[in-house]
Amino acid sequence: MEEVKIFNRNKWFYSTGGIGRDMAYQLFSAYLLTYVMFTKSITNAQFAAISVIMVICRIFDALNDPVMGGIIENTRMKWGKFKPWILIGALTNAIVMVVYFSSPLEGWPFVIFFGCMYLLFDITFTMNDIGYWAMLPSLAKDQAQRATLTSMANLFASIGAIIAFAVIPILTNGPNAIGGNSITGYMGVSIIIAAIFVGCQIMTTVFVKEAPVSYRPKDEKIGLKAMFQVVFKNDQLLWTSLVMLLYNLGSSLINVFGIIYVYLYFGYDGINITLFVGAYALGNLLINIVYPKMVKHMTRKQVATIGLAGVVVGYGFFFLVGVVIPMNYLLLCVAGFILSFGQAMIYMVTTINLTNCIEYNEYKTGNRDEAIIFSIRPFMAKMGSALQQGIVAVAYLALGITAITNGISEAERMSNMGLVDAQEKAAMIDQALALGTESIKMNFRIFIVVVPIVLISIAYFIMMKKNKVDEKEYERMMLEISKRKQSE
Repeated sequence: MEEVKIFNRNKWFYSTGGIGRDMAYQLFSAYLLTYVMFTKSITNAQFAAISVIMVICRIFDALNDPVMGGIIENTRMKWGKFKPWILIGALTNAIVMVVYFSSPLEGWPFVIFFGCMYLLFDITFTMNDIGYWAMLPSLAKDQAQRATLTSMANLFASIGAIIAFAVIPILTNGPNAIGGNSITGYMGVSIIIAAIFVGCQIMTTVFVKEAPVSYRPKDEKIGLKAMFQVVFKNDQLLWTSLVMLLYNLGSSLINVFGIIYVYLYFGYDGINITLFVGAYALGNLLINIVYPKMVKHMTRKQVATIGLAGVVVGYGFFFLVGVVIPMNYLLLCVAGFILSFGQAMIYMVTTINLTNCIEYNEYKTGNRDEAIIFSIRPFMAKMGSALQQGIVAVAYLALGITAITNGISEAERMSNMGLVDAQEKAAMIDQALALGTESIKMNFRIFIVVVPIVLISIAYFIMMKKNKVDEKEYERMMLEISKRKQSE
């Protein structure tokens, strides 16, 4: 009875702590390039340099994840091995975020500043991210409880993302921006989100009660070699990692191209992004509510199959709107909802599969190594993000997108300096958006639709073929692990 009471408390304080985390992550990951392109006037060479910096930093950050996982595994503090890094990461990351979005620098000095801040953000957020997600398996070992906790954690992370996607465009772009322009808008938003982030993580570290933490023997510190052995000796972890990489790359392209796409068709107003992203985020939110009910009646692989169908239908409908069907904002939002719902199903199944790799590792080696194994989740997200940035850089430079965004950023800067009024600023932005030809719009459509379908389909078929820890196998492993512990 006491265990149930503790679990019920933990699932709320752990899950709701993710709201601020995801708001901070979305501000930096989804709007970082938007901030640069809509507030800074940059040359193609500077944009290329920023893109290279992002790719290099994301690869470095991805490689740093297993290292951070090893540091956490070797941590022995009064608060355990997870909570100290959750709180340290949140506090330092909040400072970096506010400093970055408050910078007045331009040109090459900004490019250098960008590189430094990007690296610092990656390092500090990794501290928090690995600690937060690695703690999840220690809070629930029962399959039903783990499914509930995972879905709730993803649910509140989705709520954080929804809030970020709903509020950030309105407060940074268009007539409702804080201070009347994007420059002051992003600075104000960064301060608000940083405060929420820190508050949420303090709540998690103070109120979540962990079960006794499993440590390796004190004389058995994990070094780099041991870390990589944990990863490469776990075949299920390797296949799940590949699935995550392909999924992250495929599902994220619409987030990058979608902002420019919507502005080109419907005008430069944050409310246009908010409504589309709201429909998109609703799909993510809904799956977190229905997933625990779905897995009571079907297997995870069956859920993933339904998810792939949603992906194909959603992206296909997105392509048809504006080509076969007249361009309609409401229909575009419907397409966003369908494809998001399908993607979220696959993501949920993949997250559970990754979590089960911990028990698979314990079954094979006797060690759980939660922090190292769960570091693969952000590792693959960041590797996918690095590859994504390469695609984005090539597409933007090839299509001449910087000419459009430089026109917008010039209007924003002149507005910030009080050189133009709201009407003159709007006219300058409309003139910049007019540079987006039908050819550019069609190329965006192709990138947004075809590439994600191909990548997510490949991820699905790998999952179907290579994942062997299904529901029955998991129960068998847990019984065997329990027998071993009783015989010790």
